[in-house]
Amino acid sequence: MKNRVKTNPGICSQCDKVYGSCCKLRKDTRDDMPTPISEPEIQKILKTVNNQFREDLFEKKENSPVFISQMAALFPEMAHFLDKIFPLNKTHYQLKSIGNACIFLSARGCTLPDHARPLFCRIYPFWFFDDQPQIFQDHCCLAIQKCKTIPELLLCLGTTSENLRQIHRQILQCWEFCSAISQVRIKA
Repeated sequence: MKNRVKTNPGICSQCDKVYGSCCKLRKDTRDDMPTPISEPEIQKILKTVNNQFREDLFEKKENSPVFISQMAALFPEMAHFLDKIFPLNKTHYQLKSIGNACIFLSARGCTLPDHARPLFCRIYPFWFFDDQPQIFQDHCCLAIQKCKTIPELLLCLGTTSENLRQIHRQILQCWEFCSAISQVRIKA
């Protein structure tokens, strides 16, 4: 009988025991990954966790040249809009960390319900280029190690390309890439 990949909802907690959660900063892989939080995501989180102040849960980070470069790598087709969405030396929000862990990470995993989790968290370890799912190169992701193909990884993580494509589209909408493109088309 072939060794077939199955849906494995516990793969992330297994990975946490081996490598540490992807919700924790790891010097070798995570410090350089940009994970901005959009205003619609912030509002959804604040509404979900009641009685919290923005500054208790989120921190401002500078739109540095390195950050802009990383965002351009994630959104190559939108690179010419980045200066409008993430102006150099202005700021964006990220989830606050306690030590090296996300403020919402507990011993049982994320304390936010799925619908309120940041979009970057919900799409990871996938991304889309030319509307096709790709996998981030994360040697500390047990699911990536166990699955040799995108369809296997999708199955293992209990998701679909279409679900992730919708999340990616939400990211584009939340960061107003769609309206930036429309404005350029209107002016042309």
